[in-house]
Amino acid sequence: MKKKVVALLTLAMFVMTLLPVAAFAASSAVPEYSWIAFEDDQTNPTVDIDETLIAEAHMYAQDNENAPGTMENSVVWVTKKGEKTPIINATIDLVENDSFTGAWDGSMDESGVYVVKKGITDGDKIGIKVATAGEYTLHVGQLQWDIAEGKALPKELDDQKGYDFVVAAVDADSMTFVDEKGKALVVNDDDVATLTKAQLEATSFEYNGVDTYKVTGTLLDENKKPMKRQEITLSSNKDNLVLEDETVTTNRKGEFDIEFSLNDEVNATVTITYGDLEYTLKVDAAENDLDSITTTKEGGYVLAGKDNNYDQASKFFSTAVQFEITDKNGAVVEGNLPATEIAGDAKDTNHNKYIKVTKPSNSTLKPKALELAWDDEEEVYTLEYVGTNPKKDLVEGEYTVTVALLNGDSAKATFNVAKFGDVKDLAIKTYRGNTDIGGAVATDDEIALGDILGVFVKYVDENGIEINAINEDLKVGAEGKAINKKVPPYDAQCAAAYVLKADSTVNESLIGTTIKVTAFDSKEKKLATKELTVVDAYKTYSLSFDKNEGKVNTDNNVKVSVVDKNDKVADEVNGVVYAYVDSQSNKDAKVTVATDKNAAKGKFNITVYANQPTTADIVVGVRTSDAKIYAGTLTYTFGEESIPAGTSVVMTLGSTEMIVNNQLVDMKDAAPFAQDNRTFVPFRALGEALGAKVDYDQDAKTVTYKLGSSEIVMTLGSKDYTVNGVKKTMDVAPFAKDNRTYVPVRFVGEGLGFTVTGLTNANGQYVAVAFTK
Repeated sequence: MKKKVVALLTLAMFVMTLLPVAAFAASSAVPEYSWIAFEDDQTNPTVDIDETLIAEAHMYAQDNENAPGTMENSVVWVTKKGEKTPIINATIDLVENDSFTGAWDGSMDESGVYVVKKGITDGDKIGIKVATAGEYTLHVGQLQWDIAEGKALPKELDDQKGYDFVVAAVDADSMTFVDEKGKALVVNDDDVATLTKAQLEATSFEYNGVDTYKVTGTLLDENKKPMKRQEITLSSNKDNLVLEDETVTTNRKGEFDIEFSLNDEVNATVTITYGDLEYTLKVDAAENDLDSITTTKEGGYVLAGKDNNYDQASKFFSTAVQFEITDKNGAVVEGNLPATEIAGDAKDTNHNKYIKVTKPSNSTLKPKALELAWDDEEEVYTLEYVGTNPKKDLVEGEYTVTVALLNGDSAKATFNVAKFGDVKDLAIKTYRGNTDIGGAVATDDEIALGDILGVFVKYVDENGIEINAINEDLKVGAEGKAINKKVPPYDAQCAAAYVLKADSTVNESLIGTTIKVTAFDSKEKKLATKELTVVDAYKTYSLSFDKNEGKVNTDNNVKVSVVDKNDKVADEVNGVVYAYVDSQSNKDAKVTVATDKNAAKGKFNITVYANQPTTADIVVGVRTSDAKIYAGTLTYTFGEESIPAGTSVVMTLGSTEMIVNNQLVDMKDAAPFAQDNRTFVPFRALGEALGAKVDYDQDAKTVTYKLGSSEIVMTLGSKDYTVNGVKKTMDVAPFAKDNRTYVPVRFVGEGLGFTVTGLTNANGQYVAVAFTK
């Protein structure tokens, strides 16, 4: 037994001679305490990616706490905050200072720990750089022997818990791409780059699922500098495109590779994502043939060829039938297409093969009289009548048409042909021209300074068929600060035209204001209005507001976004924000607007306030560094609306009949008339038409209107009047005539919160006045 004990002790002593000196020496060199202080005594400092953070080490020897010491076998490492595993994309180095000069005396092991061979001495400065944004912790410790692991491991001292810091991301701005031969791929406004079939084949690339093709992208920050060591995500929309990697990391030049193979000759796309930044790479492996056609609208009506109004009608059937076409990539196609892509070309010898028509027995309509076409005004695919005998082709009844693409995919739709029925409504169509009254183009909701606004008015029947409304009963007017003057109409079908003020640098305050167009037909008793926003130039962006009503005596916050036609936020738009109150229904209300100083990534906030109920038009805009302006008008209601939305009244000079909300009302023996360049009307008839309470004081000779929170008091023979107790002055005075009291309509209407528009006939004569809300 004694021999066995001696043998075991001998063996133990031998094993201990194999242990590293560090396993014993380390403990004698451990300082009593040590810590790290970030430069300038920062707590939780923040640095940008790859920016160096400086930390200073403080060490004191165990035997003399007043004398600086050196901690041998020192180690430094970085972890994500709250985690234990060192990260490997951190760079750690000693910075030259009073206690250290020369080369770095250490190395990083495979686990991400830096070993400082010479040890860390009091006053040493350590530089840390991390390539990825996030929250991190800096650790300083010593290699100590771990018996369980059988090796030396980095250990923090008992009194240390690490030192936290933050690495902030630099905002990504854009991406660029080159093909395998280094040729740049063009990136369009929608962040889409296209790799063509010709470029693929130029490298002898084959669609065999084995050959790989490489596109190289570069990620750029907002200063157009490459962003290195950033993670990019890739995904494909088609199974035939196989990505080599779905996650790639940018190199020191900010570059990353998109490598893929194709197992058949079918178009596909790769979506490239970095944070909020998203790009699309279209891989056009095949000719960009059309893929499918579907019916999106049918069952509507078109005008019969025998109708007396037919020569005014559009040859497009957009109000009756519409189609959607997609390409091989699944993308919706827009615009005119070559005959080689679609069927329906009248010159196509196989035309009857691609368009089939089922029609009434008395119709002579043949397939070659119809074409699948793009309607620029409505921005849809529809049928276009290209025949020469509409009276025999387009007879009343129901039609069914089948339209096929050249690849065989088809869509079926029905439509009806009918004569124009009873007028049920008016519709206003607006067009924009230029200074020489040419090139008129349809416009939905914008008109530019310096342009000409053309107004076309349509009658609409019970079937939705539209015909031009040009006759002596039609009156048209427009109200807006940007209007310069009325000019002769474009042509015989144009009801009115207006020239806008020019030069956006002089008239910048007009940008974002509105023009309200009003049309009224006295025979049909129909009224229509349309609003357009004034812009400095036609562009794809507008402003979107998240709310348009709020409380009185409260700061109401409104979120504003710069958006494209699909309501997608324009992230690339940054600029200075401006806003002002353009008009308000209650003139005595105090209305204010405050804004963020700048718009960032297409978004900003405004705060609006009013101390009394009112509806205010607030012009809001963003001015970018390249002098572009995106503006719009927010119509904001504070408190309860005192005037019902949609209220309208039309009075015609010389007529005792007026139209109130499209209903005929007789004023009996009193009719509006013009005098001293103003329109006068019986005070009681006007007030009751607008929904106001009216009162006449015989002794004081005053008339009073009350509507919601508004009160107007006028005195016969006096140009002075009051609105909510505030004295104002007119350029004419109310008066009595034939036992009737007459008041100037514009001052009453605007005082009660209405838009007042003078209407003129086709000859430009002022004939009526409209009140709209």
